[in-house]
Amino acid sequence: MHKAQHFLDLVSSRTSGSYLYQLLSLMGFVILLLVSNFAVANPFATPNDFSAESCPSGHKKYNIANNASTAPSLSSWKSGEELRTFTFNENSGSKVFTISFSDIEDIYLGNGRSKSPFYDSLNGVTSSAITLSHISTTVKTNHSLTVQVDRSVSKIGYKIQDLDSTGSSNQIPYIEEAEAFNNGRLTYFPYFHEITNNSKVTGRAGRNCSVNECNIDATWPYSTANSPVVLKHRNTRSDRGLTSTHSVGYSDFYFCLAPPKIIVNKLLDGSRVDGDDQFRIELRRTDNNTFVEAFTTSGSGAVISDNTTTVTTLTEGVNYTVTEQTINGNLLDYQTTYTCSNATTGTDVVFSSGEMAVNNAGTRRTFAINNVSYGDEITCTITNTPASYTFSGFVFNDNGNVLSPSKDDISSKYLSNSFYFNGKYDSPTESGIPFTTGHTVTLNKCTTDSGTFSPQTVNIGNDGTYSFSLTAAQVGSYTRLCVTQNEPSNYTYSVDTTSNVLQIDITNSKYNYPSNNFGDVVQENSALVLIKSQYVHDCSLNNLATIGVNYDGSASSAYSTKPISDIIPGQCIAYRIEAINRGNVSLADIIIKDTLQSRNDSNNSSITSTLVNPTPIGENSGTPSFATNSVSIGNNGTVTTNTFSLGATTATRRQAIRFNTKYGTTISN
Repeated sequence: MHKAQHFLDLVSSRTSGSYLYQLLSLMGFVILLLVSNFAVANPFATPNDFSAESCPSGHKKYNIANNASTAPSLSSWKSGEELRTFTFNENSGSKVFTISFSDIEDIYLGNGRSKSPFYDSLNGVTSSAITLSHISTTVKTNHSLTVQVDRSVSKIGYKIQDLDSTGSSNQIPYIEEAEAFNNGRLTYFPYFHEITNNSKVTGRAGRNCSVNECNIDATWPYSTANSPVVLKHRNTRSDRGLTSTHSVGYSDFYFCLAPPKIIVNKLLDGSRVDGDDQFRIELRRTDNNTFVEAFTTSGSGAVISDNTTTVTTLTEGVNYTVTEQTINGNLLDYQTTYTCSNATTGTDVVFSSGEMAVNNAGTRRTFAINNVSYGDEITCTITNTPASYTFSGFVFNDNGNVLSPSKDDISSKYLSNSFYFNGKYDSPTESGIPFTTGHTVTLNKCTTDSGTFSPQTVNIGNDGTYSFSLTAAQVGSYTRLCVTQNEPSNYTYSVDTTSNVLQIDITNSKYNYPSNNFGDVVQENSALVLIKSQYVHDCSLNNLATIGVNYDGSASSAYSTKPISDIIPGQCIAYRIEAINRGNVSLADIIIKDTLQSRNDSNNSSITSTLVNPTPIGENSGTPSFATNSVSIGNNGTVTTNTFSLGATTATRRQAIRFNTKYGTTISN
């Protein structure tokens, strides 16, 4: 009573504020300790069960036989071997149990015994056990025994045989002791043993037991996959001048696996699109759609509560489906990803991680977990992020990395270059076009679409890139949008290899739309090349198709690009204009126009070229054809074709026209 009163007096002597502060601090420490302990607790752990040789109800037991013709069996242990694995092969995946010894000291090899550890039955000592025999000379640890399983286990155990002392009551050369670590527990026999903290058993001096008379059960509760559980064996007594041997055996190894279990968590990365959006997660069997577990979140904004299942027990060999739905909201307002992990290794359970698949109606997302088996500890986390659409691309130089461009070059550096003028961004061969003043891209609804959309315009980056980021609300119900390249008036890369307006089709569950690229080149790299050649003759030609083509030859013998001179009035010049597509995309709506000469020479004489027979022709069966407004025979004017196309293959990339002209001279008064 006096001590209690002294304590009360001590408390009452403090100020009420100081006492309240200390009390709250103590409560905070306790709460923090509880939270900390909860945080590190494994939710899959089963309650501790130290009952000998049994598994918790519903769990599966795996025994390593002491002596069997087939593995796993202790009889397969080889003398002197310090580690061996025992594999249980099953359709649900192999389970591997490992026994290993370390720190082995003072091995006894007398009386023909095998090198420890060895499998044997020693007369009056051990029975069908892995046995170790040691010399009792000093107080020391004789060996350590470690066992582990490649799956999370609800229980591990085995028997320790013949842990005792010598039977001499006068002189005791050894006393054996075993201590279990990692939360292990040992049984004992009070006549032969003493026990400390349920984990350390020491032989009573002078009391020696015979085979199976003092077997100890060593048991460990739940441990995660590949976690080692350890037992150390010691000699705690040594009498000077006395030497003896002691043996100990280990047998009846087993472990237990709990049925497969799963936890499904829900996270929200950001705030809800609508403040009252909630999410319902369901777990069902895939084979018959039987309901297993579910939860519906609560909270608002960025706060998400009630967002996890309890630890749910599954059935081995059954496939499961996890489904998400939204309550009071639109599922497609969110990007949804999931990750799954298994604390157990070596299992055949099948799952993946990534974006959850959405059904055609856009009302639910799902993923599968298949082939669950005993020991599986699966954690899945579903994360919702308010949907953000990204539309991006490059404005690039579609030149195929052609150096020293030339508008008339039809050499192999163009014709054999699959990257040049192909309408595709070929990185790293090609690069983006750096930003220039006034060079922008606009995202808007497409021309024929109705509705309200706020167009956005961004500048081209220094590396030719552009990007738009829109919320789901901004995209709304549009199933397509269009991006337009706005080229400045002084744009060097003024020739387009792609359209300046690109349509982007928007599909459910897709939020990233890259590679909306615009290709441009400088004028010297334009794909269309026109080559004009001429043939000089005396105007007796009546068939333009009979003249050959030799660009490098004489203009008096074939169509040639060589210059001509000494043309006098009354002579004729036949012209050939060839259009060549040296690029890798088809060209359409091409028109060739050529204005016949009409000029004054140095003597103030008018030199006029007129179109004469034979009738102009297109080389490819009349293609290109001539327009109705093309100059007529006997007149000066412009030769004009109708529109035509050029393909991007060797057979379709060239077209040519031929026409004949005559020169005349008129002297001005």
